[in-house]
Amino acid sequence: MPLISRGWFLIILSTGLVLLACLQARGSILTRGIQLVDKSRAYPVFVLRAISELAGLALAATINATWERVKWAFVCRSRSKATFLDFLALDEGTGAMGLIDLAAGRTGLSLRTRLWSLGRLLSTIVIPVTGILIMSQVEIQIAFTEEPSQPPYLGYDLQPMNASIAVEYLSFSDLVLTANLGAFLHNPARSVDLSSQGEDASLCRLNADSQGQRTGCHRSYFIAGESVFMTPELINDAGFPKAEIIYAPNRRGFQLDFDAGDSTTRFDPVTECRTYSSRYWGAKAGAVRLCVGNSGPNELQARLVSCPGSIATLQQCQNDISWHDNVDWTVKIPAYFRSVSVAYSRSNGPIIWHSFTNAPAIPLNITPAQILLTYDTLLYDASTFFAKNVSAPPAAAFSSSTFAAYLWMSEPVFSGQNATNPATINGVFSSLQSLLAIPLYLCQNGIARRLLPLAVGAKSVQERGDGSSPGLSDLVSMLSPLPERTSPASFAYHRYQVVASTPTLIAYIVLSGVAVLCCAAAHLLVRFAGALPAGGGDRRRAVPELSRFPALDLFAHCTIEDQNRKVRRSGWRR
Repeated sequence: MPLISRGWFLIILSTGLVLLACLQARGSILTRGIQLVDKSRAYPVFVLRAISELAGLALAATINATWERVKWAFVCRSRSKATFLDFLALDEGTGAMGLIDLAAGRTGLSLRTRLWSLGRLLSTIVIPVTGILIMSQVEIQIAFTEEPSQPPYLGYDLQPMNASIAVEYLSFSDLVLTANLGAFLHNPARSVDLSSQGEDASLCRLNADSQGQRTGCHRSYFIAGESVFMTPELINDAGFPKAEIIYAPNRRGFQLDFDAGDSTTRFDPVTECRTYSSRYWGAKAGAVRLCVGNSGPNELQARLVSCPGSIATLQQCQNDISWHDNVDWTVKIPAYFRSVSVAYSRSNGPIIWHSFTNAPAIPLNITPAQILLTYDTLLYDASTFFAKNVSAPPAAAFSSSTFAAYLWMSEPVFSGQNATNPATINGVFSSLQSLLAIPLYLCQNGIARRLLPLAVGAKSVQERGDGSSPGLSDLVSMLSPLPERTSPASFAYHRYQVVASTPTLIAYIVLSGVAVLCCAAAHLLVRFAGALPAGGGDRRRAVPELSRFPALDLFAHCTIEDQNRKVRRSGWRR
């Protein structure tokens, strides 16, 4: 194969390998569908590294072949003024130290020789730089392929809370509340912790005079909802057993940003505060006072005050209201709707991946009355009961729920010591967060209707008029209606892919592209020069036919003369 053909072959090969490296760097496009690579976090990087190394080798061979062609075109032209040092500067046998010596070290060298040496040095640096660029900012990401044969399915989004739904939990409110208190927002099946590592590690320093300032208590969570609530039919579907993911590409959920509130804020004792208590065998257990108000647009502030032990031992928490205004634990929360792509593990339900969409966050309108109405329903608020039943005996004023007593016993009274105790602070702060988040999440229309088919082992449950079992029709008719289905979801398969950052990938393309274009331009110029007469009417080609061995070409074609033009070495092919 003529050398000129080899040069163009190397240019085409380099271009192709660079393009393949770019495709692999933008989501492992080349290996998509290959199970061995898709299921491994290491193989996508290995494949990208292998292709980029091959591209580097091809680019290095292209540059060397181009310099070899340029060298002979320059040296062999008629009336060429090329010196032996020019030849050395262009020859691939001259190493980096020799090129540095020719470019900057020696004195008395021509500018042309120095420029040739500098060009060779720069072209040598291109190869490692391109390899570093494409691998410098690489991220291994998880991606999903939806099951193509599954029928289209729509699940549910989270909606604004409906406090009247709380009656559906009335018979098991203690179980719901005590099971979720403190850890509600840390359940990976329903929420994602968005707090930074620094925020999670910082000590939440609550104090009586925080005045709403951030004191290390900032925490942020996104509630996407449990798959059993959002996609109940898929949970009950045994089809496509190899699909290990339930994937929702556009799910609307709640983002909740918590901070320490102003511990000195005063709440309206009638409209914004409730006192909750419990009864044990006629004994009036301790009580807690929950106050919820607005601290700003779409922002709630809540305070939890515990009845002091000195009052509780006298069973006077309901009659003695002096403790209602005690400085105590306070938290505030703005809430937003946000859209997210989310993936659940089909085997055990946790959220394994999420990515927010470009849709803007929408403020969630929450009123304190909705939160308090929820707990009034679940805990039978004592003050509300007195207001509506003036003639009722005092014993009837206590809730049958035990959660109020549980909350009173588990949440310590605010004190200087407790306000600096990390264990106490984390526990109380998590409980306050949960008390605000639980109504938002659980008071959703149609929650019980979604779960009922799972409980009875069916994909759907209809009312009697639609042919359902008569035993369930009355129960179904009392439940809140289902909301509109707006969230597409499907079974999916996960894969791992490698993604290089856009700036470094652009730099890689530009640098490699410039190198390949320069090589192509040099080959065109040499080919054009080789087709011209060598000078003085001589029609011989200016560039000789070269072999694959540069050292052999030196002895075959070169004549070396001294400064007096006396021949010191003559090639055997002249």
